[in-house]
Amino acid sequence: MGVSPAQLLAAGIATLRRALAAGGMVPEVRAERLRSIARRVRDEFGGDLWGALRRMPAADAHRLLRSFPGIGTPGADRMLLFGERTPVAAVPSNCPHVVTRIESGRVPAPYTAAYARARQALEALPATFEARRRAYLLLRTHGQELCKTTRPRCGDCPIAARCRFAMQRTRRRRTGAAAR
Repeated sequence: MGVSPAQLLAAGIATLRRALAAGGMVPEVRAERLRSIARRVRDEFGGDLWGALRRMPAADAHRLLRSFPGIGTPGADRMLLFGERTPVAAVPSNCPHVVTRIESGRVPAPYTAAYARARQALEALPATFEARRRAYLLLRTHGQELCKTTRPRCGDCPIAARCRFAMQRTRRRRTGAAAR
């Protein structure tokens, strides 16, 4: 089938649905969305979205990516970073809580605040693709395997001694055990 706009538009909707079925829920909706995106890339960018993104300022490239259905700030950040367009301080969308837990012991309630705080913390890293990709991948792995949103595994965490969240949990357990 292929992934160019022309190839996606030439593929039948049933072919797209089958190709997308393993990737998540509602493949028929995702297939229609993909065709819509392919049409837009073909019509507005002559089939070369990446070329257009490379020619515009980074903020405009970010805004353009977010204008596509299903792409928010985390997705646009990730694309710009891993596509080597801009060394953005990208944060895995499913674990912005990791950085704020380590730093402060708590997580800002709204997702957007947690994401912004985590991104701000990662800005301290060298602004290189290598450093920021590595940080992204480490955060993602840490958030998926140890610092889970619910039921974090602080006892298995190699940085628990420097993590405010883990220290607070340990203190609460000791205080709670002593009170019994």
